[in-house]
Amino acid sequence: MRYCEKCGVHVIGSPPCCPLCQGPLTGEADGNGNVYPDIPFAGRPHQLLFRLLALGTVIAMVLCTAAFLCLPEHRVAALSGIAGLASGWLTVGIAFKKRGRPLKAVFWQVCVLSILVLAWDHGMGWRGWSLNYVLPVLYTCTMLAMAVIARLLHLRPSDYLLYLLLNILLGLIPLVLLLCGLLRTVYPAVICAAVSVIFLAVLILFEGPALKGELLRRLHL
Repeated sequence: MRYCEKCGVHVIGSPPCCPLCQGPLTGEADGNGNVYPDIPFAGRPHQLLFRLLALGTVIAMVLCTAAFLCLPEHRVAALSGIAGLASGWLTVGIAFKKRGRPLKAVFWQVCVLSILVLAWDHGMGWRGWSLNYVLPVLYTCTMLAMAVIARLLHLRPSDYLLYLLLNILLGLIPLVLLLCGLLRTVYPAVICAAVSVIFLAVLILFEGPALKGELLRRLHL
């Protein structure tokens, strides 16, 4: 039986190192087999799907680039396709990086998508569709998605309250823009603001102490 002098334990089988400290072992193996057998790596799940999506993205980018170079009358559509593909992969990258905190990942995606949508609209000559339609719908859907995720995953208040509150504040921006006369379409902004106010009321009435404690903790007060 092999022995680890650092941990002071006997190790059954013939492992190359101590399973506790990964240090060297002394003595002879007992030949009874390893208690911790080697498990072959089965590969990452959905790896094939990821590669197919990556290949499809490359093909789409090539087609959009070719359309941009060969079809001047369709350059706006080609640029829109390229920007959409880039935005989608950027969103996936952020979600993967923040996968340990799902609502934090969702909130960062909303911030990045807001900037990308505004830049996209500006690059197309600023038609205002980003402020009138996309951002109100984005903020409304995100609030609903955060509530569903928090409920399904049984998250603690500290895992979702702050990010939900920040998204509620984002949802009030279209109403401010509407009151300032910067929007031409009323209904998306009003619906987004109404959902934001309802969610804010729910947080205050049902999660008031937890929300206050989370804000004090985050602000170090």
